[in-house]
Amino acid sequence: MDNHEFKSLKGLRVLVVEDNFICQRLIYHMLMQWQVLTDVASNGQIALEMVSKDVYDVVLMDLMMPVLDGFDATRAIRSMEGAYFRNLPIYACSATPNHTQIVECAMNGLISKTPLDKVELYKTISPYLK
Repeated sequence: MDNHEFKSLKGLRVLVVEDNFICQRLIYHMLMQWQVLTDVASNGQIALEMVSKDVYDVVLMDLMMPVLDGFDATRAIRSMEGAYFRNLPIYACSATPNHTQIVECAMNGLISKTPLDKVELYKTISPYLK
C-alpha cells in the first residue's frame, strides 16, 4: 500500500470520456475527492463537442466506446485548429490498451483500468494543476 499524500487539485478541470457507467462513477468519485472539476462524456462524439466548447486541463479517454472510439476522437481533437487542441493532455484509460495506436493517435500516455490505481491517476493529472 502506497502512503502517497493526496493534496487538493482544486481548479483542475478534467473530462472523463467513458461509456461504462461503473467506471465513470469510480473515476468521477476519485477526482471529486481531490476537488477536481469533472465532466463526463459517454462516447468520443460527445467528447468532441465538449472539448470544442469548454477548456479542459486533461482528458481521460477510454479507447473502446460506441459511436466514436477513443482513438478516432483523439485524432479528431488533434486535427482541430489551434495550439490548445494539439497540446491538450489526453491519456488513454483502458484495461486492454493498444500501445501502438495510443502513440499513433498522439495520446500523452496510458492509465490502466486493471485495476484503476488511485496513486497513478493522481500522479498523472496533478502536474497539470495551474
